[in-house]
Amino acid sequence: MDASQLKRIDVSQLPHSLQLLIDCVGVEQAYRLTCLFGGCPKYIPKHAGRTRLAQLIPADTLKALISRFAGAALEIPKPDHFFRQLRNQQILEESDQGHSRTALAHKYGLSLRQIGNIRRLEA
Repeated sequence: MDASQLKRIDVSQLPHSLQLLIDCVGVEQAYRLTCLFGGCPKYIPKHAGRTRLAQLIPADTLKALISRFAGAALEIPKPDHFFRQLRNQQILEESDQGHSRTALAHKYGLSLRQIGNIRRLEA
């Protein structure tokens, strides 16, 4: 996922734990963390030298995580939340262009009910 797609993310629609992470390190780095550690708890040390995180994420991101969550184990959400939101936006755009629920359900591997729910929730 590139930066232009991440700019389309509505942070207020994401789970609270992910909102906290985004508030700390920004959308791009939060997405990166979900890709690296999504679905697993990740311990945030009190000192940057005591973790391999320094090899995986930028120093300023690690510094922000340490200043906010030092000594805690963060439950890092899966990146599915980002993908789902972008998929739903795409479904709405295609729906506005006149694509049928059946065509959208087939294209995205969803049921007609799920397409209807997406259209209803986002309207």
